[in-house]
Amino acid sequence: MKNFTLQLKSLILLISVLQISVAFSQSTARYNITFSSVWENEIVDPINGNSTTAIPGNAHWSNLVGATHNSNYTMVEMGTLASLGIKNVAETGNNDALMTEVLNEINNTGNADQWLQEPFSPFAAISSATLSGVVVSSDYPLLSLVSMIAPSPDWMIAINSINLRAGDSWQNEITIPLFPYDAGTDSGTTYTASDQVTVPAETISSLVNQTPFNAKPIGTITITLDQVLSVDNQELAEVTLSPNPSNGLVKINASNTNILKEVLVFDVLGKQVEVVINPNLQASLNLDLRHLNKGMYLVRLELKDGSQATKRLVLH
Repeated sequence: MKNFTLQLKSLILLISVLQISVAFSQSTARYNITFSSVWENEIVDPINGNSTTAIPGNAHWSNLVGATHNSNYTMVEMGTLASLGIKNVAETGNNDALMTEVLNEINNTGNADQWLQEPFSPFAAISSATLSGVVVSSDYPLLSLVSMIAPSPDWMIAINSINLRAGDSWQNEITIPLFPYDAGTDSGTTYTASDQVTVPAETISSLVNQTPFNAKPIGTITITLDQVLSVDNQELAEVTLSPNPSNGLVKINASNTNILKEVLVFDVLGKQVEVVINPNLQASLNLDLRHLNKGMYLVRLELKDGSQATKRLVLH
């Protein structure tokens, strides 16, 4: 039996509420994203039941994980081979490899904006997970998510590159019924089947009307617009961090008409490593980050009027 233990909530990445953007001429919006499952035996629930066999007693979901990104990155797609990250999520609920893949797209290719992660509650077949306050940039308007149907050989739910923009506007609400998928990496046909590695691996495919599922959705994802953020105003666009890259001594210059209120610094895994308050509301603020390790950081800026944005900072 595979180990389907969820990662501790303390490892939830704070990065899910950060916007990463180099330029702030683009619009951003804040969304709440909820997946609610209805995974049940069709005999127990004749209306919504989607399983043709009994649900295991330890049935649950792995963390709901994913990314916001642009069209140059595809995290999961039916008809393609699963990446190592998707394979591990689908088979064991482990997110480490997928997080590494997404962080590579953030740090090295610039095709992704943020890693998202949230556990389900309760630990049960019928459960839900909500990603709250996800800030999305119009440079990275696509949303992809995945979670393991556990226990199972390699079954999962997923959404691929859902566009939160409709033309030049943010979509108010998107509701999507989700169906089970097979990652194509294990040939087991029951929830608790022993490992049967598929060689060669097959492409990701639908499990609609494939044992043990019927044609009904296993849950619904709802993406709701919370607020369009005014982070493209001129004052915020003029906030600068210099030098960047930096040896750790960084100067932040803001507008004289809208003073910088607070600075929060996060590492790329979302851990807050520094907070600086600007009590005198000066137009310029000096940061000494020489105690931090070399690498990329996210600097969240908040102005006096409540405007917020997050900029990349590289320490060398």
